Amino acid sequence: MNRRVVVPALFLCAAPWLSGCQASDAVVDYFGPHADPALASLAQAANADAAALKELDTDAASLRAQQAEELYAEIDRLCGRNEEGEAPRSCEVDQDVEPREAADVSAVLGDASAATEEQLDHVAPESRALVVAQAIALEAWNGTEPGDAPELTTAEQDQAAELLEWEYQQVYALDFARSYVTPDLEATIDERLSLHEHRILRLQAALAQLDTVPQPKAAYDSPTDGLPNDADSARFFIDEVAHNDTLKWTDAATHAAVSSEGDSDDEATTAWRRWLIAVAAQSHRFHTA
Repeated sequence: MNRRVVVPALFLCAAPWLSGCQASDAVVDYFGPHADPALASLAQAANADAAALKELDTDAASLRAQQAEELYAEIDRLCGRNEEGEAPRSCEVDQDVEPREAADVSAVLGDASAATEEQLDHVAPESRALVVAQAIALEAWNGTEPGDAPELTTAEQDQAAELLEWEYQQVYALDFARSYVTPDLEATIDERLSLHEHRILRLQAALAQLDTVPQPKAAYDSPTDGLPNDADSARFFIDEVAHNDTLKWTDAATHAAVSSEGDSDDEATTAWRRWLIAVAAQSHRFHTA
């Protein structure tokens, strides 16, 4: 059966002064795809932050400018392209925004971090990996350490148990590597061991409330391609462990965001997701330090 899009006569009659091309453009603007409002809001805020931060911190300004570009590109991706390879006019978002007032870099990025996490439930599921990555980058910049793990829902129990097993594996791997590293790396190993042990205690405490706390095994497989056997391989090994740890926690935060349904008002679920983002940011800081 042939289907036709019928433009309401009222709409056309309301603009008798429009030429043929103008009328066509007006129809496209009215019926065409539109930018995701949450992504548009985040993109414009990132643009405003970048402009405000230019005089305060060029690196912070570059971070927010890059995030704005990523968000505008995501808006275009979701809207698709016309025959000329351009995003539809109906998807255009004003990029000429007023810079926000700013006197403190940490305050600007702290506000940006909070706003980014708040919008996670409002963006399309396919865009949440990008928004999570931006939230992690902002948290990492701010340097806020994760506190205690929040109370878990039954649905989050399996993910928490899997992450606890991962942390046991990290401790085993770093303990093994410590016997091979040169003295200048022993403090780095000890610092990372302390970080993972704190995570273990927090995950154990959260799981204990549900009466299920997996205990560490006697030994674990390597979280990379193999265990070290000399000083050179140990140095490379601990860098790979840190890199994989960042990927693991980033993936956990992304999974939690993507699997949430619609606009979540569940404070427990939101708290768990915030904690995962904070741990991923902590891991990112240690990996890039």
